[in-house]
Amino acid sequence: MPYEVDYVYLETTTYCNLDCSFCNRRDVVKHAQHMGLEDWVVVQERIKDFPIKEAKLMGLGEPFLHPQFSDICRIFKEYHPNANVIVATNAQYTPNENFYESLKYIGQLYVSIDGIKDTYESERVPSKWSKLISFLDDLEKNQARIKDCDLVVNYVVTEKTYDQIDDLKKEIMDRYKFFSKLRLNIAQWWSEGEALTITFDSKIIKEVSKNKDLVMGKSPWNFSDCFWPSNGFYMSVNGDVKICCLNTNTTPIGNVFKDNIDDILNSKKRISIQNANAKNQPLDHCKACDYKSLAPVISKIRNYQEVAII
Repeated sequence: MPYEVDYVYLETTTYCNLDCSFCNRRDVVKHAQHMGLEDWVVVQERIKDFPIKEAKLMGLGEPFLHPQFSDICRIFKEYHPNANVIVATNAQYTPNENFYESLKYIGQLYVSIDGIKDTYESERVPSKWSKLISFLDDLEKNQARIKDCDLVVNYVVTEKTYDQIDDLKKEIMDRYKFFSKLRLNIAQWWSEGEALTITFDSKIIKEVSKNKDLVMGKSPWNFSDCFWPSNGFYMSVNGDVKICCLNTNTTPIGNVFKDNIDDILNSKKRISIQNANAKNQPLDHCKACDYKSLAPVISKIRNYQEVAII
């Protein structure tokens, strides 16, 4: 039977140098670890028949803290030459050879920047704005090494960052011309049965609507639109496979190193979620999905119109 998984989200490290306000890493990661290259090859052997179109090589850690991340990327592309590889980075380090070598195999690099200066630092503790600028200056000096990778600013919209989008355009987008675009992501929470505590009120919606064309996400959206139970594959650094990246603390449906791939994909939990979502009758795993609650917010932003006072 041909596989339907064409989107994978593979975590190779849980080491991170930040503690971001909207990340549940502190609740999920008990012992930070890197995946070794031998294990990484085992993973590729197990999923080599997946018709992968897009792969995110990241998770609840900073990918480039893996000392062999360039080899991680190279090996993945050897197995899946036609897949588009996406990686996100917090840019809170000095780019080294491992970083620049990795870019040879990465289609898109998301540089995470939420707000500017003091706000940026408060959302991504203990980041430093000056360290971010040094990182970007280094990229600018090495443009010959980044030219084949699409560099994008990834901006998480929260109640603290929503009004600094235009400021970031001036501070970053106007200064560093190697960025191809700015992506706005409405903040989400990644734990089962829990929801984000941010209220996206009319003030936030009005402000973000000024840049509505940059807002990512599908809206309207229902559970039957979710590709994860059928076409997605999320694996944590220890090989545990879970239904999706929006529910990182749920019980695994299997482990790449211990279980047969077919058994994982045909697990009772995965099939049950597929069937329930197809009917828009989500099970407990999906009921509190932030994407469902945020889809109306995205619609309000995209459809916002100032009401004229007569």
